[in-house]
Amino acid sequence: MLERCLRYLFICLSTGQVVFADEQGQSPNLVVCISDNHATSLLGSLDLKGSSINPTPQLTRIIQSGFSHPLAYCTNSNSGKTAFPLLSGLPKHDRIKQVPSKELLPEYLNSTGYECAFFGSWTSSKDPQDFGFSSWQILKDSQIFFNPEIKSSSRNQIIEGHTTDVITDLAIRWLKRRGNNKKPFFMLVSYQATQRPWIPPVRMISKYNNEWFSTPDNFFTDFNERTPANKYQQMNIYRDLDPQHDLFLYNWSDKNSTDSNVSILEKNINSMNDEQKSAWTLSWKPQNEAFARESPEEDALAIFQYQRFLKNYLRCLLALDENIGRLFDSTKDASNKQSYFMYLSERGSFTGEFGWFGNQWMYEPSSRIPFIFSSINGSKPSPFDPNKPFADTDFYQFIKNLCGTLKENKNTESNDIYNLIAPDKGIYFTQNIYPGKYHVAHHHGLRKGKYKIIHYHSFNEWEFYDLEDDPHEEKNLVTSPDLKETIREYRDLLKQAAESSNYSLHKKEFPEDWKRIQRSPDKKTR
Repeated sequence: MLERCLRYLFICLSTGQVVFADEQGQSPNLVVCISDNHATSLLGSLDLKGSSINPTPQLTRIIQSGFSHPLAYCTNSNSGKTAFPLLSGLPKHDRIKQVPSKELLPEYLNSTGYECAFFGSWTSSKDPQDFGFSSWQILKDSQIFFNPEIKSSSRNQIIEGHTTDVITDLAIRWLKRRGNNKKPFFMLVSYQATQRPWIPPVRMISKYNNEWFSTPDNFFTDFNERTPANKYQQMNIYRDLDPQHDLFLYNWSDKNSTDSNVSILEKNINSMNDEQKSAWTLSWKPQNEAFARESPEEDALAIFQYQRFLKNYLRCLLALDENIGRLFDSTKDASNKQSYFMYLSERGSFTGEFGWFGNQWMYEPSSRIPFIFSSINGSKPSPFDPNKPFADTDFYQFIKNLCGTLKENKNTESNDIYNLIAPDKGIYFTQNIYPGKYHVAHHHGLRKGKYKIIHYHSFNEWEFYDLEDDPHEEKNLVTSPDLKETIREYRDLLKQAAESSNYSLHKKEFPEDWKRIQRSPDKKTR
């Protein structure tokens, strides 16, 4: 009877949906892959900017044994603190110590009998072992994409190859070394593949050379009709990408990598061996010579830069996808028990919408993230309600429920720090770095139901969008008389969300003289 009960034991998720545990009642293995800056628009088979290609065929395959949730969001799209919301259940803006007093996810899983491992990009000043990982190997410098130096508890070593491949190799090697170990494992693998300046492996440089991607309809957006925050950003593909160091045009200098002014590209050129450097230079040469001959100007130049940016982004993404497929298959080979595989991104990215690259906004391209959950060697998980949003801070409780319920025999623990993320409360978002490299004004906002409210609290500027009628967020309705009461309600909800999430509004609105300086005519505009 007990065996029969265990066979049908299920784990209730925070969303109210169900997935089935291992048929013998054992705790499942879990592999989580996390990337950075993966735009949801570039996931799966789709008509991609005028060209029918699939930049993520392996992720598409993985979805077949699980699901892709369409409404997953990050709660802060600033850089730093890799996987922090997942490990702690706390938003990135939370001003706490690097290792918080709250029980971290690996610590909890260790107490339930799991072995926890981490591989890849790590941004905390503390090592992974301080977070509860017993096995770990991390990038010493997350800006290096060729021949990275890998740090572990025992030694540092330089491993030749592109970082995306190297990280995967490390994770697969750990899986193989476990052998017949019956202890369940939690493995977190963190990639930086799609970070600026989008440096692909040499084998990918010629990919998409024969493709032409039409620009988004709002690529040449007139920001005069939007809030000033949109006008004063510094993330325009045409204006703000460096032709040499972001788009790989012209020649590269031979600055010493210790130079404080060296660019990320220069650091990577210096990290290449002779064979890699030669292949890299020769691969770009014909494309760059063609650009020099054509010498495009104004709109034509903007479109050219968009092509170069997007293709490099896709090349990095395809390399990431290949490696996630390798890791998925290796996980299947390494275990004959119920295992789950999860993929998500720390944040989304603009890929030409409004003419932008980058993130740090609450707008959908930046705040929405891919979230794929799949089964290996077991029953297919039930999908989440596609109409209910899921936040990055929810992964903490989700994984605790998934992996720890069997021991604790309970699934009722509330998210005591960030409870407003429940589906009926909406998604609360913050942006707390200014000016930063993108000059995105401080803001916070709430997405609930079909509406989204955004407050640039340093300037006291507001935006309000109907996501059903205006999915691209092009029409600010904050002054609409028909929505006056609804907007007032959302302002109150936003205030409550800020208080509940312990988000500081930087005391209060900044003084007028400061605002005049920040919005002076000599500031960059489109």
